[in-house]
Amino acid sequence: MLDQTAATLQAHGAAVETMEVLFLELFAIRGQVAADFWKEVVVDACRRHPLVHLLHQDLFTFRAFSKPRGYAGDAVLLDFMYAAEDSSTPPEWETGSLLGKQICHYTSTFSQGARAARSRRRVIIDTLNRCAAGDSAPSVLSLACGHLREARYCPALRQGSLGRFLAVDQDKESLAVVSRELAPWGVVPLAASVREILRGDVVLTGFDLVYATGLYDYLAEPVAQRLCERLLRMLGPGGRFLIANVMPTCTSAAYMEAYMDWWLLYRTETQMLKLAETLPDKDVEKLRVFTDNLGQIVFLEVEKTAYG
Repeated sequence: MLDQTAATLQAHGAAVETMEVLFLELFAIRGQVAADFWKEVVVDACRRHPLVHLLHQDLFTFRAFSKPRGYAGDAVLLDFMYAAEDSSTPPEWETGSLLGKQICHYTSTFSQGARAARSRRRVIIDTLNRCAAGDSAPSVLSLACGHLREARYCPALRQGSLGRFLAVDQDKESLAVVSRELAPWGVVPLAASVREILRGDVVLTGFDLVYATGLYDYLAEPVAQRLCERLLRMLGPGGRFLIANVMPTCTSAAYMEAYMDWWLLYRTETQMLKLAETLPDKDVEKLRVFTDNLGQIVFLEVEKTAYG
């Protein structure tokens, strides 16, 4: 399968169709073997085959693999996936090879993971707009905000319908973009890590909405539960938090692990509900779990009691 993929790509024929087959076949193999054996397949087969040199001509794939900021899913990588919807072109695109651009056309635009990232952003935009419609200048906190690209299409923010908007991330390069592009709309960046928040080194309270999009994809259950407890404390009475997680059905998972060295913790709806199990019943008015319209992102929304 790897031989055939390499031969087809080298012939510059049907790169999108070829990549689609590769994604699906890798995902099928991953689903048929134990997790430990899959890791052996990644190291001993995928990354030792000449195909890896072709795939890494895709700057989207190679950025995740090389981790210039120390982690795979950085804000620049997300910009690649948003580009199709934003009618924009990441600057890095201009330096890629023809084959790399053809591969990138699939990986960052048509792959299930890329489409899910854009769908997730639309849910956040809708949430922000609904929050502004139901409250007078609600205060908002975005945790692990990246470049906060949802702000680009959020009428509530652009029209001044939101109050305090705090954008929190540990990546100062990402925060510099937020400050440069969104300060005119009142967005305030804050450099802080999840560890600092969990330790109580950074105390944030009184928010009407707290949300995190890609953060929970990297958190093991005990840490994820502790952070949910902390998010609940960040809310004012009647406030709510919204978190997201990629689901195990995402067919991009195997390619991401094999060629991007991008490993997520995927969760089902049931596993997402477990993240709320340690929340005090007396402080929770209601909670719900739902998925995006692609069925690839699961969300947990928790509303705090009005007297909490």
